[in-house]
Amino acid sequence: MDDSELSPCYYLRDWTVADPTRLLKLILLIRGLYLQYQRKKVEEVSDERVRFEMSTMAAIQGLEMCVTTISEGMEEVNFAFPLVLEMENPHSATNSQSSSITCSDISLQVKFPVRGGQSGGGAPQLKLVAPEGMRDVFDVDDVKLPVWPEHMCLVEYKPTLELTLQQQVREARASVRLRRNFVEALFPFFGHPLEVDTLYYRKASILTSFGVFTFLVHFVLPIQFPKIQPSFTFQSSQHFDARGKPLVSRLYQDYPWSPRWEASEMAQRIFDFVAEECLAFKRSCGDILSQR
Repeated sequence: MDDSELSPCYYLRDWTVADPTRLLKLILLIRGLYLQYQRKKVEEVSDERVRFEMSTMAAIQGLEMCVTTISEGMEEVNFAFPLVLEMENPHSATNSQSSSITCSDISLQVKFPVRGGQSGGGAPQLKLVAPEGMRDVFDVDDVKLPVWPEHMCLVEYKPTLELTLQQQVREARASVRLRRNFVEALFPFFGHPLEVDTLYYRKASILTSFGVFTFLVHFVLPIQFPKIQPSFTFQSSQHFDARGKPLVSRLYQDYPWSPRWEASEMAQRIFDFVAEECLAFKRSCGDILSQR
């Protein structure tokens, strides 16, 4: 790329809507120029600690940095980079996908407060960031970050953090298989479901009946399953409010549960609980309708 192509004017010259790649190239160019500008600003920071961190992280792929002014005499030097995790593909057992995948969706954001040109010797502010869609399998807000020892630097902290995350993400992905086993164990007791989240098995809705009472059971399985038990609600298919909406029960989370049970026993215990509780729900539906 010659010098003329480093200017946004290169892509604005002879602009044509017939070429959809021009806008993308322009945006990427402007973003690249902004990252260069911010890098120069970070290089101008006189703090030795920040300069050292910069010099040791040069080889990290995807490294970004910037300086933000907090107040007069107070700045923050920010670094961000993706964390690379090698783990098993949770869906490889049921399809032809590879048995392992490389995940780089999780990034680490690091803030070094700088006051009067000095950042001090304490630990920086650390925050994990991940796409919203990843919360269905793994929530970075639940991660307890490794302790930042004295004299630690980012290039040494990064592999420690990646190992910690890799183990926790592996456990979260294993939970996908456990949730699937649990959902499938519900079928012999409740019947086949109307709807199931077949990607992460976080939700399932089953139409079932006890006697002449027919209703839906909506299950929600937490990421931390089976350490945290599923919650569920009943939805009547026979009772409706004045607006025509089906009556719904309270949220049930107070039933017998042990994460050590086999999936079949978990399903059996829930079925026994539902068999008793649905009668109370049916009575409450009748009471609501009689009061209208």
